[in-house]
Amino acid sequence: MLAYSEQPQETLEEIAFIAAERPLQLRAARNAALEIAIQDMEGRLAITQIAGAAHRLNEILPPETKLSDPRWGSALGKLGNASREAMRSLQPIGRQARLKAIDRMVEELHKIRPNFAFRDQSINGRVRHIIEGWEAAAQAERERLEQLGQDIGHIDNPYKPGQVLEPHDSLFVGRRDLALQLEYALNKGSRRPTLLLQGERRMGKTSTLRQLAYVLGASYIPVIYNLQNPQIYARTAIFLGTIADGIHDELIQRGIKIERMAFERIRSSGAINDPMAYSFFERWLRKVESLLEEGDCTLLLAFDEFEKLDENAQKGDLDLPLFLDWCRGVIQYRPRIALLFSGVHTFGDMGRKTGINWSNYFVNVQTLKVSFLNPDEARQLILHPRTDYPGEKIFGLAAEQVIQQTNGHPFLVQALCSQLIDDLNVDKAEQVENGSVARAIEQLVEAWDGYFDDLWKRCDGVERACLVYLCDQQQAVDHDDIEGGIKREKKDIGRALRMLVRRDLIVMELGAYRIAAPILRLWVQHNA
Repeated sequence: MLAYSEQPQETLEEIAFIAAERPLQLRAARNAALEIAIQDMEGRLAITQIAGAAHRLNEILPPETKLSDPRWGSALGKLGNASREAMRSLQPIGRQARLKAIDRMVEELHKIRPNFAFRDQSINGRVRHIIEGWEAAAQAERERLEQLGQDIGHIDNPYKPGQVLEPHDSLFVGRRDLALQLEYALNKGSRRPTLLLQGERRMGKTSTLRQLAYVLGASYIPVIYNLQNPQIYARTAIFLGTIADGIHDELIQRGIKIERMAFERIRSSGAINDPMAYSFFERWLRKVESLLEEGDCTLLLAFDEFEKLDENAQKGDLDLPLFLDWCRGVIQYRPRIALLFSGVHTFGDMGRKTGINWSNYFVNVQTLKVSFLNPDEARQLILHPRTDYPGEKIFGLAAEQVIQQTNGHPFLVQALCSQLIDDLNVDKAEQVENGSVARAIEQLVEAWDGYFDDLWKRCDGVERACLVYLCDQQQAVDHDDIEGGIKREKKDIGRALRMLVRRDLIVMELGAYRIAAPILRLWVQHNA
């Protein structure tokens, strides 16, 4: 260590040479390098010093050499990650992004298990002190950042267009009406309907599902399944095992002890779509029901993107009638288990390719429509994406333009606000000005072309003709005007208009139709 303090670079080169050329001295070389690394990190107490630790670690323990013992990788890797997040927190990326970097730095530190990081307990103790010192530096930097005002040209952009919102995210606003409808339906007990959360893509269905545990209270235990995962359709045993694992994990989290279903027993079954797998599952589910009865709880199984069931049945990967029979049995005989499906379609839309009549299995269905935010909810999302966000100062009167152009569509509101903030930062401005919204809309339509293209491609010819006609109108028009404008059969136009209204692409008010969100008009005019 004396040599390192006097000639650090030469000492590191000598240690690397020993590790490469003298295998019998590899352990000694490693110990020397580790001691240098630990001492270096111990001396980094300020966030600016910690930010340089990752680079220095790579110099002391180059990944391409034998110096780093693989057993050290976990702890040193996480310390390196924490250092990189510290470096990011010092960059000119806006206060909120810097605060997030501090949070991720602390998360990396919390992943380290200092008692087991190294064989030498004295080194583990020193690592523990390093973690404590770095956490203190992170907390000090967080407090400093929270006291700072907005930097001109670096306004925080808290909006998350297209992302699923996690529980308690302040970007999730409104939907109180849905929560009340859902709670009322669930409280019907044996008369409880099957629930269908239906709405257009990017309207917020999955984000709504993520909030259920906090919206419904402790007596309901929601378990959410992403049916887009192709792995769950490999075999019936895997499909049911996925459902069982979700139930098990959620019950354990609620403090309800239940053994995991004996997954291997049914997975060893020879047939892919084996009704016997359901028999095993049912036996395990009876134990779950007993526990639910004891705790006076109701299990809510929520199947997101339920259309994937039909698609995989068509490919032969899922025995859909068997699953739907099971669902019907749950509805009829298991009052402690409720079913919820979420998707773009209704049950009546399903089965056109498989020939399966979904409506025959789900007779008592309550559809909960996920649609636009009302103006007050949209205003809250624009101006208060976080409680401390200076939205009024940033947007001013432009907030009303955002509401008008998006009609309160949650995805479009976030996408437009995000684009406006990005533009302000590029222009090094502090407030949205006249003309800014129009420019941002042009950019949004180009940036999110895939979203609009998907909406368009899921329209048939008559629906597209109706959209093109309505996009050319400056005010709402009635059915007769549309019929005269596109020259199609009256019944086909009526069907197309009903579908477009259901999909929230157009709205009908007092018998007249108009485009729901004016932003869509621009895309149609550019691309249709």
